[in-house]
Amino acid sequence: MPGRLRDIVRVLGSLGIRVEKPNKGSHWKAIRNSDGKTYPLPCHNGEKSELDDKYLRGLCNCFGFDLTAFKKLL
Repeated sequence: MPGRLRDIVRVLGSLGIRVEKPNKGSHWKAIRNSDGKTYPLPCHNGEKSELDDKYLRGLCNCFGFDLTAFKKLL
C-alpha cells in the first residue's frame, strides 16, 4: 500500500526526522536531526505524491524503523 507524502512527513516529524522540499528537481530529502543521515524521496507531484512500498522499505531500512509499525502510523 503506497503512502502519501504529506502523511509520511507527519509521521517522520513525530519520529525526529525532518523532510525538506527540493530547491530544484523532484526529490525531497528525509534528514535525521541527530546524525544527519539522509534518504531521498522521489515525489514528482509534491505533497500529493504517493510513494511505493519499495521506497517506504528503503526509508525504514535507512533509519532503522519497522516497516509494518511505520505503515500503521500512516
